[in-house]
Amino acid sequence: MNYFYGREADLFSFYRIPKMLIADKRFAEMKCEAKLLYGIMLDRMQLSTKNHWLDERGRVYIYYTIERIMADLGCKHEKAGKLLAELERFGLIERVRQGMGRPDRIYVCKFTEI
Repeated sequence: MNYFYGREADLFSFYRIPKMLIADKRFAEMKCEAKLLYGIMLDRMQLSTKNHWLDERGRVYIYYTIERIMADLGCKHEKAGKLLAELERFGLIERVRQGMGRPDRIYVCKFTEI
């Protein structure tokens, strides 16, 4: 078996899942996949900030299509849609429809202010 030595684990990139999503009773009923998806969305926020994807009110948003979620999580369309709906139900994201075949604009909300 191969082990990590010293700071070797720092060689990898990681998605960060806020501990509050695990420990806080408000999120006890949330599926683990939804918590993972939220962590991925938080990671994507960095790129959006770098690209200056801000709305007219200065709020950062991301684009994350159902197809990309399906590929990233290895799930089907229905599951990806249910995970997005769950994040909305818990107040962790807000989706704004763009129409005309354009992807939804997704606002990742602060979990600490729910």
